[in-house]
Amino acid sequence: MKFTYMTENVRSAARVLELVEFLAGADSGASLSEATGSLSAPKSSTLMLLRTLVNRGYAYRDNDNDRYFLSPDFRAGAFGWVAQPYARLTAVARPVMEALSEEVGETTTLGVFGQRGQARHLAKVVANLDVRYDTDTNRPIPLYCTAIGRTLISGRPEADWLELLGDGPYPALTPHTITDRDRILAMIGQARREGYAIVMEEFALGGTGLATPVRDAAGAAIAVLNVGCVTNRFHDKREIVIAAVQRAAGAISKALGAGPS
Repeated sequence: MKFTYMTENVRSAARVLELVEFLAGADSGASLSEATGSLSAPKSSTLMLLRTLVNRGYAYRDNDNDRYFLSPDFRAGAFGWVAQPYARLTAVARPVMEALSEEVGETTTLGVFGQRGQARHLAKVVANLDVRYDTDTNRPIPLYCTAIGRTLISGRPEADWLELLGDGPYPALTPHTITDRDRILAMIGQARREGYAIVMEEFALGGTGLATPVRDAAGAAIAVLNVGCVTNRFHDKREIVIAAVQRAAGAISKALGAGPS
């Protein structure tokens, strides 16, 4: 859709939206010339817009063929529109998550606070194995019985933990789910002390989650990086997974401007 009779500010905003829409339909990406043609705009202006989208995490540039692509997180079937500051976070995290999944042979996810008493996924990389742990990314994540949830709460001031956890009840999703509030709070405290949380088969039988915080430039825990393991495999590589997920979360945090923890 092309607009006429508009101010320069409105024209610039319209071009950004047109460019996003164009990239959304370009499954093979787009060169600078192709993007320029779609906008009927000067090449210098189009390049500036493309660079802005890349810097903000809404698009990425394939250096091998010099083509621009819309970030996978914004395509149909992905996790929906991810607004700032999460756009930058997901763009930075995805390649790290892919490398982590390859290294440990398990599924990786990125989680943040959602609605009260829940968390939600921003991104997921599924392990390339026939037998693997997977999760429905549209399913809300309870805070009380998941590694993602306990780690998210542990990153907030202790005075806020009860409010974040909620009054309950805390349903037993499996025979292993901890449903006592004091025990859950103790596990959150352990996650804070150790810098990660491990939850074994409390959310889903056969699955173990290990999560650690991702921090922004101010040092605040804004998300958690999680590895979802098949429990039988986790026992044999526990220490390897702990070290790998902490390194990966540190790499994401560093890219976001965080200093050494």
